[in-house]
Amino acid sequence: MFTKTYKMIGFLALSGLFCALFLFVPSNIYAVENTNITQASDNVAPIANGLPTGFYQFNKLEILKDPIVDEPPATIEVIQKNEKSCVVYENGKTDEPLPCVFNGDQNNNYYIVQIEESTTLLGVNQEPALLSDFQAGDKINVLGRLSADSKNIRAAVMRNLETKDFHQSLSGTIKKVENGGFTITLTNGNEILVKTPIVKGAQVTVKGVFDKVNSMVSNVLSILIKPTIVLQEK
Repeated sequence: MFTKTYKMIGFLALSGLFCALFLFVPSNIYAVENTNITQASDNVAPIANGLPTGFYQFNKLEILKDPIVDEPPATIEVIQKNEKSCVVYENGKTDEPLPCVFNGDQNNNYYIVQIEESTTLLGVNQEPALLSDFQAGDKINVLGRLSADSKNIRAAVMRNLETKDFHQSLSGTIKKVENGGFTITLTNGNEILVKTPIVKGAQVTVKGVFDKVNSMVSNVLSILIKPTIVLQEK
């Protein structure tokens, strides 16, 4: 009888120890697994500026480098400074500003603006402008689509906010040639005088058929003249 009682007590003791191990050990394992999952989720890199891909108007971006070409397609690098007044407008709705979002310890946002032939280029007063008018240090507004990685803006409209003379591209038929320039007739019938900066020392690029034997260019397709700027001493 005593032997049976001893065996029963031993059995119950082992059963109790087994139950204790079964109930408490898994809870510790689950706690470790949950901790690992939480840490992994914290390591997921956030979006650069918190904005999802979409159509936005970005104001007062600053150009970091001049465009390397004079005509689209081209790209320029810009900076969006971390300022309290910084806002963007979704779908260009200026009555619904969204605050700019910057990534953690990142002081500013950097974008590559993609400029295409279809991009509208404007001056500060909404006048037409050329890509060469956009220079490093200029503040600009850009209306365009932000890429999924929040690094590129495909510009639909780009406006220069600086006060200066902006260039335009005009086409017409030469009506009269005179000293210092020529008169052209535009497609709408208007006549304008074009003052050509053709002087000694000016840089010129000519596209045409080059006759090396006679040192002559014929069948000229285009002439690009870059005027020489003379700085006068006071």
